[in-house]
Amino acid sequence: MKRLSWTGNGQSMTEITILLGLVAAVAIASLTLTGEGTRDALCRAAGAFGSNCSDLFVDNFAHLDNWTIQNGRWQVRDGRLCIEGTGRIYHSLNRSDYVIDINLARISQGNGYGIFFRDSGGPAFNGYTFQYDPGYGKGAFIFRKWINGRELSVPIARVDAPTGYNWYGSDRQVRVEVRGDTFTAFIDGQLVVQARDTTFTQGGIGLRSWDATSVCFDDLRIRRP
Repeated sequence: MKRLSWTGNGQSMTEITILLGLVAAVAIASLTLTGEGTRDALCRAAGAFGSNCSDLFVDNFAHLDNWTIQNGRWQVRDGRLCIEGTGRIYHSLNRSDYVIDINLARISQGNGYGIFFRDSGGPAFNGYTFQYDPGYGKGAFIFRKWINGRELSVPIARVDAPTGYNWYGSDRQVRVEVRGDTFTAFIDGQLVVQARDTTFTQGGIGLRSWDATSVCFDDLRIRRP
């Protein structure tokens, strides 16, 4: 019986791996009519061959071309997105589940900032926010629901910050995971609050601040969960 060997004109394993990776990448790019679950599964398959398609949106804030300013004086300052006072800024995304990573969020003063998700856009938008909120009681981490551009008075989830928590002047890493009916927020890798709600199922992302808040953000990334 002959033994098969990868010699002569045969393709090497490296070549076959590259070929399969290319096939997976082409398949992912062509799946515009399939559900996001199918695309995500193929993305994970492509990852086995070294292809990276997990990122949905990345912004290092060299400019504001990727954003719609709803209100407020947003500006790029020293390579960071900054605002002083009240404002809202929005990025469209036709997506249900995703992970929002902000590598740097630094609040200098004021009552807090929020990260929108499943945001329908426009002034009368629907959606949710995770809120980093030193002005709520003695300070809290909160999930809120928004209907027709207004936040509901009662949070859908709230956890008070630990005693002595340092709200101001620190560079924080913030993550919001949006998966089905479950939303989870992390600060510096530590889970701080989790909520569940089924009202809104997809939409974009955004940022907000209120009152006399001064805050800057940098290195934002949206990726598949």
